[in-house]
Amino acid sequence: MRFGPVMLSGLLVLGAAPARAQTAPGSTTLPAGQTLEDLAERLLGDREAAEEIRALNRMDGGDPAPGTALRLPGTERQAALSAWRVASQAVQQAVDDGAEEFARERLDRAREALAASRSARLRADYAACQRQADEAWALARQARQESLERRPRKSLLAVSVDAAGTTRVEVHRGEEVKVTAGKKSLAVGPGQAVKIEAGKEPEPPRALLPFPQPVLPPEGAVLVTPTVHFRWQPVEGAARYVLLIARDSAGLKPVRQLSCEAVFYLFPSTLPDGTYYFFLRSVDGQGMVGPASPARRFQLQVKSGEGVRVESAPDGKGI
Repeated sequence: MRFGPVMLSGLLVLGAAPARAQTAPGSTTLPAGQTLEDLAERLLGDREAAEEIRALNRMDGGDPAPGTALRLPGTERQAALSAWRVASQAVQQAVDDGAEEFARERLDRAREALAASRSARLRADYAACQRQADEAWALARQARQESLERRPRKSLLAVSVDAAGTTRVEVHRGEEVKVTAGKKSLAVGPGQAVKIEAGKEPEPPRALLPFPQPVLPPEGAVLVTPTVHFRWQPVEGAARYVLLIARDSAGLKPVRQLSCEAVFYLFPSTLPDGTYYFFLRSVDGQGMVGPASPARRFQLQVKSGEGVRVESAPDGKGI
């Protein structure tokens, strides 16, 4: 009988505890005054992901009552989303390389697979999303290769004249070109350049320097600080380097072009948040500009970012 009051006391304490919505790992509750779109943007960085939350919780539409426990996507979402982004980039590269004209059928199939991947993600079928994204990537690569093989081969060259009247002709790819100055003509092949000073015959062609290997930012980096640290590997014989920042992976929509002698550049960005690509070129002592490095993508989230991201170089030596 001595234990009766103790048991009763325990019951009274339990009965007085306030009721709370229990959330399991990988779940959350909808705060009062917020929509599912608000929740998706806050937790997943994408308002469109509200459709995924609805699908995971078998909701036909609309928003649940505040305080409702909601299941959230797991790690499989990030893998599917990464595959979709890679496939999207592959489709854009195919378009940039002429697939609209020279590989339209494969490009259309790649776009259909990419659209199916997105639809699968919105219904939270992440396995199907990744599978369709992989198919879109493969078709886009095939479309790009078909376009490169079928389109007419044109020489990509650059011609510049400086204040002293010196002309520089750089052939970056394609077939060789014929350069004539005075009574002398020279054949300049891809990967070569020639300099012609005013009133003189052209100098012998020389090889262009290779492009620098980019180090920072890494591919796909999301940067939340206004200063962007660009770094690359040195190129033997380079007198300086050219850094181009563009809105597209082909470099046709440039927003900044910078030049420096060092192998890094601290860029105090005033660019709006969004996705960008950067390209690097080497310039030799004669002013010959080499080919551009492949596009490397990064994203600015300065206004919407939370915290600071600090990254080390891939070789582990820091920055």
